Amino acid sequence: MKKAALISVTDKSGIVEFAQGLISLGYTILSSSGTASLLKEHGLAVTLVEEYTGQAEILDGRVKTLHPKIHAGILAKRSDENHIAELERGEILPIELVVVNLYPFLEKVIGPDGCDPVAMVNFIDIGGPAMLRGAAKNHQGVLPVIDPNDYEDIVAHLSKGEVPIELRRKLASKVFTTLANYDLQIGSYYARAAESEENLGSVDYLGPTSGLVLSRVQELRYGENPHQKAHLYRDVQNLNKEVSWQQLQGKSLSYNNLLDFDAALRVIRDLKNSQTAVIIKHLNPCGVGRGSDLLSALQKAKKGDPRSHFGGVVAFSHEVTKEVASELTEGFVEIVLAPSYSEEALTSFSKRKNIRVIKVALDAVEPGYEIRVIQDGVLIQERDRSIVSPRQGKVVSKRQPSEQEWKALELAWTVCSHVKSNAIVAASPDMVLGVGAGQMSRVDSAELLVSRAKLHGNSLAGGVAASDAFFPFPDSAEYLIGAGVTSIVAPNGATRDDEVIKAVDALNASLIFVGERHFRH
Repeated sequence: MKKAALISVTDKSGIVEFAQGLISLGYTILSSSGTASLLKEHGLAVTLVEEYTGQAEILDGRVKTLHPKIHAGILAKRSDENHIAELERGEILPIELVVVNLYPFLEKVIGPDGCDPVAMVNFIDIGGPAMLRGAAKNHQGVLPVIDPNDYEDIVAHLSKGEVPIELRRKLASKVFTTLANYDLQIGSYYARAAESEENLGSVDYLGPTSGLVLSRVQELRYGENPHQKAHLYRDVQNLNKEVSWQQLQGKSLSYNNLLDFDAALRVIRDLKNSQTAVIIKHLNPCGVGRGSDLLSALQKAKKGDPRSHFGGVVAFSHEVTKEVASELTEGFVEIVLAPSYSEEALTSFSKRKNIRVIKVALDAVEPGYEIRVIQDGVLIQERDRSIVSPRQGKVVSKRQPSEQEWKALELAWTVCSHVKSNAIVAASPDMVLGVGAGQMSRVDSAELLVSRAKLHGNSLAGGVAASDAFFPFPDSAEYLIGAGVTSIVAPNGATRDDEVIKAVDALNASLIFVGERHFRH
């Protein structure tokens, strides 16, 4: 019997060359009208599906491939003599490849049609998923092909006369995974539409139905500890999109490395408009510096906590130069990340093979949501990206901050939003002077900050402080001011806000209340 390939694609990239390769291998090409027109324009012999089945497309194209001659050719067991005999009696071609990709429902959601649930019905594919599911079920005899990136590999194996079962299973898995994500997004969309037609034009994980279909992209050495397994996954709908970062050298990234990398990236994105260096240890900023160049910024960041920066993750806002690289290689650094590197800097790093050097696009679209698994459930929240300037807050003290204090307050408030709660950060206009992170009470965080600053020789005299949530009592503010802090920014909302204001006024410092808090757990 002749062998056939059915081709019906929305994404036409590479399809002409793929069809040419199949024809050269003796395949008869069956195709729907849109794809057939393109192939015929390039001089390829194509049989229209309706010519093959004897059934014209009906219902404005809604029914064209849903036909026994199509699905029998896909689902027949190649090892079953009775199935093959039935195909021969019915003059049905065994379809050995199903090359299909789907109507672009996901792309349409974020377009103008995404706000119209009635219009979106037209982008729900029926025939495509049916054919792909049949081919994936029967993958031992049929190749289910949904991804243009697989075309070249498939032709290469067909040319050799055999496609290994491992590739067949990989292709089947890709189909089922893609269909799972496709159905999930459609289900999520119409669940949102049933609840409310507002804000439909987005992929919203906070709707009534939510979820992700993930594909493993890297097996990690282990998790937070050696006895824990860990892998890196990506959302399947983003697998073919260019990633925003690239590792240029160094050992493979571990679970903890990736968490620290993400924490560093969050901070440096918020400070990328000035020459800035950020040092992260265990997800907390332990040093942040700004300067006229990156070298001076790095030196200030290291001065913020000379002890903790050892073995840290260092992020930069601008291109890393040879001088910065030389400064880094004098100590022990786990990861360096920056938007670019000079050739001399890369040469310097290459002498320390274990340093992981990462190039990252600081302007890339950030993830919109965070997901955590708890007992019997999953928590999903929007990322905390609403960091307003303290200048937009309200000065509630008698004393007004100076311009230098405002600049320092902006730095302290930004960095504080990235520190584990309870969090208090002290800063000057160009560096973080001390960090109080992760303590059980706010006054503990204040005491930790002051003790660390003194230990490292960072004077708090004339410095400022930021607190990620309100002060429940005046004690924390009094302690910070007693250590030299002259201006504080914090959220309001405590029952004793008036007492805090009076305490600050009594000590002749300034206090700014902002209308948001930045817990980070």
